[in-house]
Amino acid sequence: MTTYNAPRHLALALAGFQIQTENNFELHIADDGSTSETSDLVEQSMQRMPFPVIYSWQQDLGYRKTKILNEAIRKAKSDYFIFIDGDCIPHRDFVKNHLKYRQAGYYLAGRRVELGPHYSARITPDQVLKGALNRPNLGLLLSCLRDDSAYWHRSLPIYNSTLRHLLKMDHVDDLKGCNFSVDRESLFKVNGFDEDYEGYAREDTDLEVRLQYLGLKIKSLKGLAIQYHVWHDRLPESEGNKLKLRELGGSRVAACRNGIVKGAN
Repeated sequence: MTTYNAPRHLALALAGFQIQTENNFELHIADDGSTSETSDLVEQSMQRMPFPVIYSWQQDLGYRKTKILNEAIRKAKSDYFIFIDGDCIPHRDFVKNHLKYRQAGYYLAGRRVELGPHYSARITPDQVLKGALNRPNLGLLLSCLRDDSAYWHRSLPIYNSTLRHLLKMDHVDDLKGCNFSVDRESLFKVNGFDEDYEGYAREDTDLEVRLQYLGLKIKSLKGLAIQYHVWHDRLPESEGNKLKLRELGGSRVAACRNGIVKGAN
C-alpha cells in the first residue's frame, strides 16, 4: 500500500483492512516521504490489526513511488503480492478474492468505485469498520445519481460465471496500480518497478507491459476485488514518464535495470 501525506485517506483504507475476511497476510505500507502524522497513524494502527504491519519510509525528494515500492517488496515474505493505494478503501473480501482467484501465468486486475468529494468528506473510519461499504449502499447510489460519486455498479459483488460473462465482468483492458496482484516469482523476474520513473503516472503500465513480455496474461477481478477510491485533486502526469513508456514499447525486454536489484540485465 502506497501513501504520501494523506493520513485521513490512509485511516479509511486501514479501517477497510482491519475487517478483512482473510487476515493471513502481512500489510506493507510504502510511504514516499510523509510527515510524522502518517507514521504516528501507522504506529497506532499496528496495535489494532490482526496481521503484521510493516512500514517503509523514505525522504521526500519528489514523487518516487517506484523506489519505496521496491523497498517494501524486498522486505515482503509472501509468494504473492497484492497492490493497493492508500487512498482506496478495500471491501472486506478484497484480499480473500485476490488470493482465491490467483492463477499461474496471470496477473489479476480489478477496478474501483470513485467516491465523489461530498461522499468522501462524510465517510469515516468508524463507518467503514461497521461495514458501510461491504454491501449495496443507498447513500452511495444517491451520490452517484447526484453526479458526485461514480461507478456504483462496481460495488456489487458478482460471482456467477455466466452473469459475469453477460455483464462483461470477466474482461478488463489493463491493470491499475491501485488494484492488482501478481506472484512473487514473476515480479522478481521483471525486477519489480522501474525506479527511472519519477513523477506521477505510467509506472504501473510499465510494469504491466514487462509482465506481458514475460508471458503473463491479464485476468479480471471486476466485481470480485472491490474497492472505493477517496476523492482528491489529481496530479499532472509526467511527460518524461510518458516518453519512457513509449520507448519501452519496442524493446521486448521484461526486466528493468533500475528495479529491485540495481543494474540488472
